[in-house]
Amino acid sequence: MNPSRAKEKRRLAEGTGPRLTGIASSPAPRPRRSSFLETQYAKVGLGVLGLGIFVLVWDIYASSLSEPWIIATPQSMLGSLGYLLQNQIPTEVAGVNNIYSSMAATVELIVAGFGISLVGVPVGFVMGRWRAAEAIFDPWINALYAIPMIAVAPLIYISLGGSFPSELMIVFLMTFFTITINTFHGVRYVSSAYAEVGESFGASEGQFIRQIVLPASLPDIVAGMRLGLGRAVLGAIVAEVLLGYNGLGYMMMSFLSLSRISYMMAVITVIACFGLVFLNAPRLVERRLFRWKEGERLSRSM
Repeated sequence: MNPSRAKEKRRLAEGTGPRLTGIASSPAPRPRRSSFLETQYAKVGLGVLGLGIFVLVWDIYASSLSEPWIIATPQSMLGSLGYLLQNQIPTEVAGVNNIYSSMAATVELIVAGFGISLVGVPVGFVMGRWRAAEAIFDPWINALYAIPMIAVAPLIYISLGGSFPSELMIVFLMTFFTITINTFHGVRYVSSAYAEVGESFGASEGQFIRQIVLPASLPDIVAGMRLGLGRAVLGAIVAEVLLGYNGLGYMMMSFLSLSRISYMMAVITVIACFGLVFLNAPRLVERRLFRWKEGERLSRSM
């Protein structure tokens, strides 16, 4: 090896060699620092602050009403909630189970309806992958999705007869279309760059679906399932209000019919807690499964 060339390589390795001039060297990008508002403590604190503001406004408004039976104050609602948790139901409310039996009935309806509605995942997948399936199913899904459940509830009750099958059908209809539409859009709008990669490597249809379409659309599918679970909670309460003889929705309407507003609002609080649990639990799973999507999110300001 040429001695001068060997010295040049040694100088470059040691960082003492000649440097290019006339070219502006940009500094290495610094990693983005996470602000305090992005920490878990800040999120919990802001959530508690928002809850406190809501309760304060609620208390001021309820106390200012001339008719106290219109809206119960937070104090009276918490007192009624305590009575319900102790299985102390007003004697004039006949035919209402205790709060724990009602919660179990509502959870059973949510789980059963949501489980059946997961058939929307393969339906949406087929619609997104093949145009013929989209042409067949898409008009029907859009039309049925726009129909309000209140309009079809009597027809469902007459057709299915029993209380639980009718309630289950309402939960299914309110959940199925959300899961199907999200799955369809996730599969339909997979990036064309992924398709070009699959074609360049000569992937078969099965390999293309398993290794490209399914991983790319899975975040949208899981997001649709999470939204569908929230719709299942809403559907269960609507079904129990309209057609049921058990559950939290039926208990809420029973208290309303007797003007026991504090008890009714206590049941509403329990339903709200149900919604928080059923919506946030899948979100934790989603974050663990799709950590690679975190880098694609836009950084948000305050």
